[in-house]
Amino acid sequence: TPTPTPAVAAPLDARYATVSTRVFGYTGEVVVDNPGGTPATGWTVVVTLPRGSSAAEVTGADWRQDGQSVTFTGPAVAAGGTQAIRFDVRTADPVTKAPQGCTVDERPCAGL
Repeated sequence: TPTPTPAVAAPLDARYATVSTRVFGYTGEVVVDNPGGTPATGWTVVVTLPRGSSAAEVTGADWRQDGQSVTFTGPAVAAGGTQAIRFDVRTADPVTKAPQGCTVDERPCAGL
């Protein structure tokens, strides 16, 4: 009998949106989409914040900040499902209201 070939996981997609703004900060959201037919585990979202910014009050993922990079990891995303990550950003610059970059598993997020 032939050995079944394991299903290849489809790459995840992600989109960024600024949910709200204030003078020295904003609330951002990244929604991770799994278009594949199998659950996605072990995913990583990296958001690059403006210089002098810090993240806080994160929901939907575990996180750590190293300089301008904030790395999010979280639970498995069901096949055809999504996982939302919300985070509060405090900025040093009252004009900047969005991250400088966003990737999911090293692929660019939509919306930036």
